[in-house]
Amino acid sequence: MLNKNPPIKVAILDDHPLIRKALHYSLEYELDLNLVGMYKNRQEITSALQNGEIDLLVLDYLLAEEDFDGLQLVKHFRLHYPKLKILVSSAIESPAVVNQVIKAGVMGFVGKSKEQEELIAAIRKVASGKRYLSTDMQHELDMFNEPDADMYPYIAPSVRPGGKDIEILVRELTPREMEVIRCYLAGLNITQIAEKFNRSRKTISGQKQGALRKLGMKSDVELFRYQDLIIGL
Repeated sequence: MLNKNPPIKVAILDDHPLIRKALHYSLEYELDLNLVGMYKNRQEITSALQNGEIDLLVLDYLLAEEDFDGLQLVKHFRLHYPKLKILVSSAIESPAVVNQVIKAGVMGFVGKSKEQEELIAAIRKVASGKRYLSTDMQHELDMFNEPDADMYPYIAPSVRPGGKDIEILVRELTPREMEVIRCYLAGLNITQIAEKFNRSRKTISGQKQGALRKLGMKSDVELFRYQDLIIGL
């Protein structure tokens, strides 16, 4: 029986040419999926979004330096294009990141370690209005959102010593300090962040240490205690 429904209009936003090409080859034989565009940054995709040419966006969580970080990009698209369905595809397969993008309105997440067949299945499910997470990621997310009772004494309070709310302190960070901290919390090391933003390791390390000073923190352990709060801002 022929499918009488119009094809789902899919777009890809990813700054890696090889990823875009691989997704193009995977989607071109799927008759119910119409790849309407492949873009490397937010500026390129804007006109297509404004014209309503896209039903579903496959979004890379970490784009190039000139673009928003993944969470801010999701919030931007949800604000300006509320009907757009978003599926995040990322090499950063962290439950903290997945938790925040789902809260921000993303309908699905597929790690880049997964097979293309899983991504295509996820596209179809999200396009139908249902949420998609792999079984293992759903399990990790459940564990992330239900910490063991023994860990409760170690969960960070929202107020730092001295009476300042962590949200206020985070807003004192420069945009570059914030993007470094977000990437670090998302699982990238200093070298990877330096390569992503085309900066030196010394510059990235300095920006990270500057951010820690502003936040009143002395160690990575302390920073990761606030991971959920910081990524969500």
